[in-house]
Amino acid sequence: MIKRNLSIAFAVLTALCSTAQTTSAGKRTDALNDSLWNFSEWISVADAPVITGKITGTNERAADGASWFVSTVKNDKDVASARWMTSGLGIYELYVNGKTIGEEILKPGFTHVNKTKRSFTYDVTDAISGKAGEKNVFAVQVTPGWWADKIVTRGGQEGMTGKKTAFRGVLELTYTDGSKAYFGSNTGSWKAGIAGPVKHAAIFDGEEYDARESLGFLTPEKLSTPEANTEFDGDILPSAGGEVYFREDLALTPQKAYVWQGVTGKNNDAYGKVVITRQYAPGEEITIKPGETLVIDFGQNCAAVPSFEFKAGAGTKLNCSPSELLNDGNGAKSRGMDGPEGSCHRLNLRTPDTGMLLDYTFADSNGYVCYRPRYTFYGYRFISVTADGEVSIKSVKSVPVSSITTGMETGTIVTGNPMVNKLISNTVWGQRSNYLSVPTDCPQRNERLGWTADTQVFAETGTFFANTRKFFHKWMRDMRDTQSPTGGFPGVAPYGQYGSDATDMNRLGWADAGVIVPWTVWKQFGDTAIINENWAAMEKFINHINETRYDHKALAAENGNYQWADWLSYEPLESCGRLHRAPDGSGTMPEAYHYWSYLGACYWLIDAEMMRDMARATGRDAEKYELMAAEARRYLQSAFLNNNGEFVTPILNTMQTPALFALKNKLVEGKAKENMIKRLRKNFADHGNCLQTGFLGTSILMPTLTDNGMADIAYELLFQRNNPSWLYSIDNGATTIWERWNSYMLDKGMGPRGMNSFNHYAYGCVCEWMWKSMAGISADVSAAGFKRIIMKPVPDKRLGFVNAEYNSAAGLVKSSWKYEDNKWIWNFTVPEGAVALVTLPGEDIAHEYVAGSYQIEK
Repeated sequence: MIKRNLSIAFAVLTALCSTAQTTSAGKRTDALNDSLWNFSEWISVADAPVITGKITGTNERAADGASWFVSTVKNDKDVASARWMTSGLGIYELYVNGKTIGEEILKPGFTHVNKTKRSFTYDVTDAISGKAGEKNVFAVQVTPGWWADKIVTRGGQEGMTGKKTAFRGVLELTYTDGSKAYFGSNTGSWKAGIAGPVKHAAIFDGEEYDARESLGFLTPEKLSTPEANTEFDGDILPSAGGEVYFREDLALTPQKAYVWQGVTGKNNDAYGKVVITRQYAPGEEITIKPGETLVIDFGQNCAAVPSFEFKAGAGTKLNCSPSELLNDGNGAKSRGMDGPEGSCHRLNLRTPDTGMLLDYTFADSNGYVCYRPRYTFYGYRFISVTADGEVSIKSVKSVPVSSITTGMETGTIVTGNPMVNKLISNTVWGQRSNYLSVPTDCPQRNERLGWTADTQVFAETGTFFANTRKFFHKWMRDMRDTQSPTGGFPGVAPYGQYGSDATDMNRLGWADAGVIVPWTVWKQFGDTAIINENWAAMEKFINHINETRYDHKALAAENGNYQWADWLSYEPLESCGRLHRAPDGSGTMPEAYHYWSYLGACYWLIDAEMMRDMARATGRDAEKYELMAAEARRYLQSAFLNNNGEFVTPILNTMQTPALFALKNKLVEGKAKENMIKRLRKNFADHGNCLQTGFLGTSILMPTLTDNGMADIAYELLFQRNNPSWLYSIDNGATTIWERWNSYMLDKGMGPRGMNSFNHYAYGCVCEWMWKSMAGISADVSAAGFKRIIMKPVPDKRLGFVNAEYNSAAGLVKSSWKYEDNKWIWNFTVPEGAVALVTLPGEDIAHEYVAGSYQIEK
């Protein structure tokens, strides 16, 4: 009877496409008492496949199959409520009596593979039969993601980091008489096996789904006694930030859809151009036949999954391959194309033939069925679809996947310039795509890691668009988990396939995220808890930095004698292009070592001042860090600069980023500062008013220019449309922020194919300047959390107008200005309980305004 009821429940779910992919039951609630884990153990499928051998380019695929765990619980008495506390080694999904539990997806999220797992607890009262004597079926499906797949496994090691997927859970039944009973996962009352329609799933691999297979709780013949899993001995902590959701409210529909078959114009140097045989209007049902290829453009690049409503004959196999852009230029190989013009380009994914795939096999059905992957995610704007039988697609959507929920979104900023508005939109979509359990670098290729520099350069920008407080509390645990014994913070957190090793520590600009992120969250949200949680880790880091002065060679054993530095800049000594290496092959140039130590010392100073601020905010000794900052500044001035404001290493005087860090850190004053500003202005002019900066330089570029009397240059850079610039990417079709300034060029084609992401949010940090200078809204560290607001707008007529609203920790802040002829009109609002220090354009004196709405004309 139980199996029959479950079959009916599942049939209803799969028949109703409107509900099949949404939560059926259960509501997330507080975790049970931590001691109750003692009622349970980690369990695995005894005969689950395990990947063996060295993990190399030919052996990077996760183990096939999904692990299912099933237990039937009989009510001893009438049940008043039921709560289920759960966790997994691998991505898992819960079922009670055939109903999917919870809105959260990709549980338990990305954490340090050996040290921390997150738990999810649900009130499942609405999913159970509560009468005494009734039986309820609890089931779990687990796949290898973030545990036993490549993303957490170093190349060259034996097997995956995690060997077998596992589940652990505790069910609490509260009876109507007030008594309680607990049922934990164990090898006695649970059954387990490799079963179900998910035939393969992993973060990089994608998902393979065979609809002919029943869910695991419907196939008891495939289940047997599980084994205890002892692989994980870390902490299980309640999830409290970084949960992942489908953003149904942002679901994208096809903007263009066409079927192609055959190619024209193919030659030895080019793949040719596809022959389009049919085009479909938005909303029109699509048919695809064997030998044809369907291409769909959703109009927006993002982290997402395709969601289909379709039908086909039993056994028909459909393949869906996501991509960020289309091949063009007759598929010219010289342009870096990997197929004919009009086909989907996948070479930048790095594993285009073996990864980021979606394969679906149809079951026998009487009509349309719904499907979307639930154990992985993709980064794409386009999809390419083929099938070995005729398939009718009634509808298809691209459903974004993100840790940024609708309720977290806090700020909007709109201008009178459509290109600037598109840049803002691209930044927001980049944040949605890359704040996904952790702050990733990109969602599309075989990387998707928590790169720490990307995180720190964008952290403040992100706080304006979304309330990221809990998200970063979670991520800072990942940072602490990955911190080295000497105090070094990693290049990647949590531990990943690379960037987290012992020689990836204390890389300048990356490691500093361990201080910059807590400082930013505290400043923006007034949250001292994040300081207290991380104080010991931050202090250990800064003490080590202070001892070594962040000198590159002093830290060579930890940084691997290498720095990413101003990554992907157009300047001399850039690391990715190996410009730091001597032309004669003798290794790293002395000038690069000097530059790296200079940048490191700049971050030493920045970190020390932030530690001072946080010490004051929490009643700790701030003088220690005040003195440390002063020492760092003296060291920088004596070791790297002369009295004329020139760098002692001549090549640095030809660059933008060194001067920007000197100005930001107030290393020069008087005539020396004038000389540096004059030289910097000339540098921009010599480059046609184009920036040359990379990840680190760009993060301080616009605020530093504005704070040092060069707002005119900042606006020239904002409106610049030549390469490199922000608007250049938009002119070249960008719908998100690119990894490189030249990721794609209309005249030349693809940028370097080995590392080329079209959804890489770091350069979106320009929006921090938009909020703070263009709109004039920023937090004052003397009263964090926007209790005191610095309102200092720097307008430019070319924008037309600016309308900004930010739901800050202190309340709604508004700033709206426009020009009427030569008159500047500014309306702004200060929330109740806050004050604003207002400085008008062209003035230096700030005036205090209490809560209220105001209009100023000038």
